[in-house]
Amino acid sequence: MAVRQIERAVILEPEDIEAMHRPFINKGNSDPVVRAFREALRASTPGWLSALDSESKTVSRSRLDELLTAIGHRRDLVGALPNGEVKTEALEQLTSLDELITEMLAQLDGTTSGTGSL
Repeated sequence: MAVRQIERAVILEPEDIEAMHRPFINKGNSDPVVRAFREALRASTPGWLSALDSESKTVSRSRLDELLTAIGHRRDLVGALPNGEVKTEALEQLTSLDELITEMLAQLDGTTSGTGSL
């Protein structure tokens, strides 16, 4: 006796096909998702950071705290990237900066513990 295969499938309407394709269309740099991601990356960078250079020798506690917050936002965005060298390197840089800022804050807390915060 022959074995019959039974296939269950949905017959798609043109609108269904369009709906399935629409979220996955790659529009390159003009893709709204790409633009939104790029804008989120920009927004995660503190505005004052671009003015920080080797002649700017001091940074306040509030700005260090702001950097920690920015690191968290940037880490969330980078986390959405596919696993690979770019993601790994970006996360390593963020981790190194997080450790540096945390160390600075600990040192700052040690010097201001009796006098209040700066």
